Amino acid sequence: MTQREYEIAAEIRRLAREELGLEGDIGDREELAGRLDSLALLSLVVAVEDRWRFRITDEDAAGAKSLADLASLVARKGAPGEGRPEAAR
Repeated sequence: MTQREYEIAAEIRRLAREELGLEGDIGDREELAGRLDSLALLSLVVAVEDRWRFRITDEDAAGAKSLADLASLVARKGAPGEGRPEAAR
């Protein structure tokens, strides 16, 4: 993972703790579906979309099996700054 992806992963972990009340930590390569039920996983995806202001398609979500995958997706699709206007997709 790149430095940016590590920073994004840390922010996703924070969202998981604050938005989902997740206890403990999610490992970078840990399968998200193994740690979160489907409702919690959907909530995490929505929180990520809200945080970085872009839409995660079903295809994107299917490819994001781990926290590292999700951080990589955000690094590729999300804006370098705090967020990305919806129109700029």
